[in-house]
Amino acid sequence: AAACSEWSPQSYCLCNVVFSSLARLAASMASSWNVLIFGDSWAKYMHPCWGEVLASQRLRAKVFNFADPGSLCGDLHGQGTRSLLSPQVPKAAGGLLARDTLVVIHTGGNDFIQKMVEGVFGGGVPEVFRANPGVRESEKLKAFLDTMYRGGARNFLVSGVPAFPEMPIWNMVWPLLTNLMRQGKLADLGVSPDDDPRLALDVQISALHDRWEALCNDFNKQHPDARCVFFDEVGALERVRTTLGAANFDRQMWDFSMFHPSVYGHVQLASEAHRCTAQSFPELATLAPHPEVSAPAANAVAHVAASASPPKQTQPSPAAAPAAAAQASSAEWECSVCTLANSGARTICEACETEPPKAAAIATAPAPGKAEPQPMTIKVRNVKGDVNFEVECDKAATVDQLKAAVVKGAPSGFAREGATCVIALGGKFLLQGSETLTALGVQNNTQVIAVMRAASTGAPAAKAAPAAAAPSFDPAPRT
Repeated sequence: AAACSEWSPQSYCLCNVVFSSLARLAASMASSWNVLIFGDSWAKYMHPCWGEVLASQRLRAKVFNFADPGSLCGDLHGQGTRSLLSPQVPKAAGGLLARDTLVVIHTGGNDFIQKMVEGVFGGGVPEVFRANPGVRESEKLKAFLDTMYRGGARNFLVSGVPAFPEMPIWNMVWPLLTNLMRQGKLADLGVSPDDDPRLALDVQISALHDRWEALCNDFNKQHPDARCVFFDEVGALERVRTTLGAANFDRQMWDFSMFHPSVYGHVQLASEAHRCTAQSFPELATLAPHPEVSAPAANAVAHVAASASPPKQTQPSPAAAPAAAAQASSAEWECSVCTLANSGARTICEACETEPPKAAAIATAPAPGKAEPQPMTIKVRNVKGDVNFEVECDKAATVDQLKAAVVKGAPSGFAREGATCVIALGGKFLLQGSETLTALGVQNNTQVIAVMRAASTGAPAAKAAPAAAAPSFDPAPRT
């Protein structure tokens, strides 16, 4: 202010003109984008949802909302058709969607609520608590993505299913889940009757996360000119809860339905979705930067489709070895605890002194007369996804050998003393046995979930409400 007071009136006016022009330019550039929203009542409700807040307030884009409260994954086709035929939606030459169009999708929640209700009243095991959940739903979502791609869309933001354990509505589910486990009806998941019911839910949530994320990755590989980004909504809710604190989160995040975010809750999710777009869409990061995503980092984000075509493998010459080693030492690695990007030359994190993730090898010497070892890399993460590392093992290794590698290669503090490591894949725990990992469907770069099961577990007191206290479900309305 002191510096500005010394300016001449002419300089001050010129400065105002320049800044005003830049602001109008940025606004006009951002407003050239169109955001089409599809899905359920987390996308269209009695007040603006996070997709609308993201588009209108964060990205300053034009919003076209085709979502329908209560809709299922199968209803996306009709919503997409309406958008492609709508004269209000800007189109490019040939009637295709304009290039600067972002498609936001939020679906799946009603599909699984419906299955949960059917399980409650039908007396069986809801499909959501069986192995490999979300197969049919993901197929319908993929068909919708293909339809919108043929209609000209090239930028997609796909939200995960909001199966968040701290959502109040889950208090209705804990008694059902506890009874199913005690009756041994969840053996298909590999859980025992005396396990914590939260364990079964966490594994299913992680399985849905992985399925939706894989769907986006596969779409990018099939369409190199498109960018399909997975928005981890459960992870976003977890971050908001950590930031606000459990008490404030539980009090402010939800409305009377116990399932829908409040106005305040949608604003928080819009900020998280904005962070995701700034990290994944360089153009939007430039036009509408997120305060916690630096511009250089955002602009340096590689197009996700760049990984669609694997690079050609060439045999390095001996002379290139020193250069390759120097390049490896300069590569950055992300700390699994504080997420700080560290120089490749550092052996511990600069901020928290955590060691970088290291791959642990299983020593499986081949028996005489058998084939040579065939090593492969297994990607491991915990349920929340905030711990990620890799281990190496042989294709002929067993589940027990993989568990040993996970315990050995896990970051400090993950493998608690006295706890037992269990591995989940596709919503099912891999049981110990003589079958090889290959026979169980584990391949190179497969993503598995590692859970450290406590020596003695039981139903969580805060979650397992008495069955008599559980309110009744009305199967008719859909959210």
